[in-house]
Amino acid sequence: MTQIPDTPGPASEPANKFTPDAQERMARLRTMAAEFPDEAAPKPLTSAELRLARSTSAATLENAAVFVEAAPTVGGGVADAVELRDAIAFELAYGGVRDEARALARRVDQAILRRKLKAAKAARGVYRVAKGFVTVDAGDAVRPHVTELKRSLRPRRRRKNDAVPEVQIAAKK
Repeated sequence: MTQIPDTPGPASEPANKFTPDAQERMARLRTMAAEFPDEAAPKPLTSAELRLARSTSAATLENAAVFVEAAPTVGGGVADAVELRDAIAFELAYGGVRDEARALARRVDQAILRRKLKAAKAARGVYRVAKGFVTVDAGDAVRPHVTELKRSLRPRRRRKNDAVPEVQIAAKK
């Protein structure tokens, strides 16, 4: 097997000390996702399909299953009672998995924000000190850094939507 030149190989050192742990956890989550009992290649759901599925309760599905069993000639051609109850059972079983996954996502988000908050406060403290430092002659060398720090601390302004140009209607002569 020949090596293609200029192809980067695996990094000898991680980008930072947290990278190996994060990559290992992401690999475990991908494995769990790959093992999840779903269709092999499911087609994405449209927003209307998502709204319909979310707004239909398990009680509605059970009522439909009962109707199909009570009147198989009427509802039997539209739906199967076993499939309706299977959907209910799937939601009841995996609803807890979904809730735990959301709780994990919130916990990870909070951990990231806690560390970032501490660093953000420190960065703003550095800026307050730097503003005073550039007022003296010794601060001339770092003035561009302070300017860049100031620019990065400003909140990004939202762009206003351009006003729709008014159409001028020519007056008839």
